[in-house]
Amino acid sequence: MTEHMANRSELLLDPLRWYTARYYLLVSVLLAVVGWGMYAYYVQFTTGLGVTAMRGVVSWGLYVVNFVFFIGISHVGALMSAILRLTNAEWRRPVMRMAEVVTFASLIVAALMPLIDLGRPDRIANTVIFARLQSPLAWDFLAIGTYFTGSVIFLYLPLIPDIATCRDRLSNASRLRRRIYHILSVGWDGSESQMQHLEKAIRTMTILIIPIAISVHTVVSWDFAMNLRTGWNSSIFGPYFVGGALFSGVATVILVMALLTKFYHLEAYITKKHFDNMGKLLLTLNIIVIYLTINEYLVPGYKFLQQSNLEGQWMTSLFWGKYAPLFWFQIIGGLIIPVFLVAIPRTRTVTGYFLAAILVNMGMWVERFNIVIPSLAVPQLNYPWGVYFPSWVEISITAGAFAGFTLIYLIFTKIFPIISIWETEVTEHAEPSKTLETHPGTSSIITVSEQKQRIAPTNRRGFLRSATIIAAGLTIGLSTSRLASGALGVTERAVEKTSVKQKTPLSNLGRSMSLSDVNQAAKFPVVAPLRLTDGSILKDIRVTENGERVSLLYGNPQMSQLSIYSEEVAVAIFEVPDPNIEGPPKYLPKGFFKVHIKDKEGFAREPIRRTVRDEREPGQMHWWSKGIRYSIFANLPEAELVKIASSMEDAQSV
Repeated sequence: MTEHMANRSELLLDPLRWYTARYYLLVSVLLAVVGWGMYAYYVQFTTGLGVTAMRGVVSWGLYVVNFVFFIGISHVGALMSAILRLTNAEWRRPVMRMAEVVTFASLIVAALMPLIDLGRPDRIANTVIFARLQSPLAWDFLAIGTYFTGSVIFLYLPLIPDIATCRDRLSNASRLRRRIYHILSVGWDGSESQMQHLEKAIRTMTILIIPIAISVHTVVSWDFAMNLRTGWNSSIFGPYFVGGALFSGVATVILVMALLTKFYHLEAYITKKHFDNMGKLLLTLNIIVIYLTINEYLVPGYKFLQQSNLEGQWMTSLFWGKYAPLFWFQIIGGLIIPVFLVAIPRTRTVTGYFLAAILVNMGMWVERFNIVIPSLAVPQLNYPWGVYFPSWVEISITAGAFAGFTLIYLIFTKIFPIISIWETEVTEHAEPSKTLETHPGTSSIITVSEQKQRIAPTNRRGFLRSATIIAAGLTIGLSTSRLASGALGVTERAVEKTSVKQKTPLSNLGRSMSLSDVNQAAKFPVVAPLRLTDGSILKDIRVTENGERVSLLYGNPQMSQLSIYSEEVAVAIFEVPDPNIEGPPKYLPKGFFKVHIKDKEGFAREPIRRTVRDEREPGQMHWWSKGIRYSIFANLPEAELVKIASSMEDAQSV
């Protein structure tokens, strides 16, 4: 190795030798955030998932959002690095390990999210022992386990020569670190035979890791797409998730490049050329994700927007309902503004790339939120919209997850070289330097061509210009919902009705059916009440396709109508097979009672909660009899509901 090579490699080993006060301060802050997240999880573990906002209809929250996000950014280390290796792109060499460590750190955090989401994490082994092929959860365990193993090998193989370099040249390292270097270097001495075997192993893993990475996020998308739930029943989710994953992963690598270059003074290796190439890759993926996003929302929007069915309610909530600010931030801030920052020559600076990468990651996290939460909030049955706002526990654990990812990455950079020493030396041999100059303030020697490619200094005017563009874009995004409402002629009152007081169409309850055909379509004997409030008339009978729920809908001009339905209904009676008479009925609002009919002599009532009932909601009563769960919805006193229930117990099937 020439003196020039030795000096350059010393620059890459310097971060492993010294620890500054700034480093200890950053690690302390990250540890504090991680510690607070661990405390929040302790509260959740000892108290139960009731401390979160994942109750009722919205049963998935920030944990699943974080899981999909971190699995997404993990793809950059496998896909981008493998593709660049296969295409022999020489500029990749200083960047590859940064991307591969992103995969390593993000997979660790992503794997923890499902465990945190479990109410009984002690039973995690059951998901493997009693795994079912039909369960997407089993697919996740298999795919992610394979992907993590492959990614660790893919990171470790090119690291072996550099670990041997650390073993031989970091004489001031602690005994523990030297022991780690000795074990992980597996006797590497740099012989030609070892190098041939290493390159063959790297090529093999490069070919294998690409289909593994693509399959993993496709399987994650199937967790959603294999459901019939509104907003998830999409055949484009596979490429949509994979494209978005690589998009956010490239943005994360750009952030890492900018921060590490500044933090560890790597300007001699990470040049403006590398940022330009990564920016081109980001722009290409941005256009692809925009195309996939248009396909994802334009098709259902064209067919269902402003309709009262489930798809229409879901689209309305995103376009100008209560989720509109997040949705339009995803579109404007996460997709459109980054295109201009990366495409316009005046903003193709390190600062411009850095700001674009921040917006992309924020937008892609919000995109995951918009996929998970609004679809779960749509009422699939005859109940109002679900409401979800994360609790302090979920927010604290989320902050701890991001801090943990940063901490893992930071610790890695202090144990192993973050830029491959032996691969950059190969580049130096292939393209020898012409003129050498000493970099001021360091012991390294760099070429004139490298100095020309150094990162341009960030100027205040360029930063303010980029910040102004982002601020304007965010303002446009947040106001788009109001502009869209006005353009489509939607008044404020209509917006309130569709976004806050969502109406459930009767078509959600099943097919309309005549009285004579009910018992043929239902899977159980249907019972109608013998006594109802004077003036009540049977308006409609709805039966689900599987025959497992029957809805008897009555109209009464003398009674107040149920506000949850799009048509006039005064009394709604639901019958569902349910042998579990000891369990509380699902979706029971606050302040109502569960009522069990023990015999014909009376009722045994047990209060669920003693809170004041919201008078805007209908009165409800639930009870079980002969394996059937009955529910009455009506704006009637409890005594009247009991009389109706008693008459149904004495009635014969229709």
